[in-house]
Amino acid sequence: MKNISPRVVLWVNRFIFLVLVALLPSMPFILFWYSHIRTLTGIEYLAILIAFYICAVITGVALWKMEQLLRNILRDEVFIRKNVRHIRCIQWCCALVSLVCLPASFFYLPLVFMVVIMAFLSLVISVVVKTMEAAVA
Repeated sequence: MKNISPRVVLWVNRFIFLVLVALLPSMPFILFWYSHIRTLTGIEYLAILIAFYICAVITGVALWKMEQLLRNILRDEVFIRKNVRHIRCIQWCCALVSLVCLPASFFYLPLVFMVVIMAFLSLVISVVVKTMEAAVA
């Protein structure tokens, strides 16, 4: 019964990964459709597309690290150095997504929200990393 929450998160993580994989080939079409709802210039379209594909790779890495972390937790390997490394990698992935979206937000302003959210998430996760490091030590 105690492993229900990590199992649910593991399956949600896998579902998000599948959604990400499905978006890879379809993003140009989705963005083309969106450009009919909200007019996008060519540079805005390109900025969103480039940012998406770079962020998709980074997000894939973060999801993989989350998978490894959750598998360790399900094996009752919680306070180990390997998990600290996984969480730190997820933190850096959040920071990288924020940095990738920053220049793209000059071309498409709503990406500023992604910059702020991911930067904040990176800071929150850095606190978790420090806490985990202390617990492991």
